[in-house]
Amino acid sequence: MMSTFPGGLLTPPDEYFTHQVPFPHAVVGSSDPSWRERYWFSVQDTANRDVVLTCGLGQYPNQNTQEAFVSLAIGAVQHNLRLARALLPESHLTRVGPFRVEVVEPLRALRLVLEPNPAGVEFDLLWTGTMEPLLEDRHFQLSRARVVHDLIRYVQVGRAAGWLRAGDRQFTLDETTWWGERDHSWGVRPIPAVAGEPPPMSPEWRLLVFCPLQFETFGLHLYLYEAQPGRPLHLSAGIMRPPGHSEPADLIDSVTHDLRWRDGAPVLTLDDGDLSVRLVDGRVFDIHLRAEAGRAYLRGGGYGGVDGWYQGHWKGDQSIEHETWALDDPDVLPTYAKASSDHLVQARCGDEIGYGVIEYVVLRGYPTYPPAKG
Repeated sequence: MMSTFPGGLLTPPDEYFTHQVPFPHAVVGSSDPSWRERYWFSVQDTANRDVVLTCGLGQYPNQNTQEAFVSLAIGAVQHNLRLARALLPESHLTRVGPFRVEVVEPLRALRLVLEPNPAGVEFDLLWTGTMEPLLEDRHFQLSRARVVHDLIRYVQVGRAAGWLRAGDRQFTLDETTWWGERDHSWGVRPIPAVAGEPPPMSPEWRLLVFCPLQFETFGLHLYLYEAQPGRPLHLSAGIMRPPGHSEPADLIDSVTHDLRWRDGAPVLTLDDGDLSVRLVDGRVFDIHLRAEAGRAYLRGGGYGGVDGWYQGHWKGDQSIEHETWALDDPDVLPTYAKASSDHLVQARCGDEIGYGVIEYVVLRGYPTYPPAKG
């Protein structure tokens, strides 16, 4: 009998007992073009508080595409690099052009390397988790009788060590002051529509908040979509504990928020705010946030599309794009800000001081906060 599969689909992971569906690892269980698996990383200088490095790598098996991005904001300048390649026959490699991610120790340590490239940004970093990863709840959503979200994600907080270079700026990263966050997600999530598809529907949600934070003794993460205040369409939140912890699971009952915005800013900009996370057992984590200067705009990584470059679309066997943004230009900043940002925040919970990032989007119709400009 003729084989069901064309040649060249076996890869090194197929040697291990890790299969979940009756396919080789290069084939996923869904034929949806938007099925993807992605890493996201963010690293910040918590001493000077004006540098944010955000990068990611993802692949779309049904689009035969692997892509990566790097967005580095240093003060009022942001360097962007976007990369893509044909996924096959090397679907087992997490490397696109000069950027690669190496798993040093699963769920504990990863190495991020960016070799010389036209954007002029390079780094070699060891990202180490300080807390156990938090597995979010499954995110499932229908639109027009089609599944548009069916994915899962884990989030982890940690520290970074190594070096980073941008032009003539060189940074030595020390774990005491360079903090970071990461996630790993897989499943179905919308990609931009192509010609001939129905126009996208306006999202039901009006507020999006994604906020991983870390303190010395614990970490906390929340991912919230709200249609109206107090009406979450999706809420996934939890407490992260140090490796080897023996505490029982911290189940989240509810999250409330009071975010305050900077007057006169050219784009929606957090000033400070308060989060209150209530657990099922009655404990409450009250956290005060203070926004810092460091902020990397995600559109530089292709979120929402930039100059015809869209995440999840085929871009040829090899593709590379780069540019530098002036973040102090109020005339163009609204264009950069349309897809949210990784905004560095200092967080206080009781006597503990921590750091993290917050991504926020406010759409028209949310009564409590002003909508994004632009």
